[in-house]
Amino acid sequence: MKRTLIIAMALALATGGALADHRDSDRYDDRHRDSQRFYAEGRVIYAEPIYETYYYRESRSSHDRIEICRTRDVEIERHSRGGNPGATIIGGAIGATVGSHSGNSPESQVLGAIAGGLIGGAIGHELGGRGETTIRYRTERECEVEYRHRRRELIGYEVRYRYNGREFITFMDRHPGRYIELQVEVTPR
Repeated sequence: MKRTLIIAMALALATGGALADHRDSDRYDDRHRDSQRFYAEGRVIYAEPIYETYYYRESRSSHDRIEICRTRDVEIERHSRGGNPGATIIGGAIGATVGSHSGNSPESQVLGAIAGGLIGGAIGHELGGRGETTIRYRTERECEVEYRHRRRELIGYEVRYRYNGREFITFMDRHPGRYIELQVEVTPR
């Protein structure tokens, strides 16, 4: 029993010391993991001005006159020529006559006449033509005159620069000159 107690105490002391050493090393790592910042200069390769263009209306001066024209087709006349209605009527009559002779009982003869009339009318309509619609169009041109002015405004610069052998691009509201001031942050991995 004494022997087990001594072994347990020895393990507890060893583990506690290891945990304390581990905690101290974590604090050391956290202090040295902080990023470090410094300022440097990058060499400007080019700075391209960026403009925004605004359009607006003003007085009616002749040099700012813009004529906008559109063409469109306008329907002016529509003619519909129907098929031959007589063909539909004749086809229906023939179909009804043929259908009425199809049955032996009076009921079947009536039903045959109705069915024959419908089928004969449809066939007569097809043979007589469905009809045709003719539409005539006229092309019209509509024009509108606008008086526009244009204004360009410098909104900034697209700047390409080189730092530490690499190229970068940024947008700036003013021209940077030959060098651009950079804030560099270094963090260990």
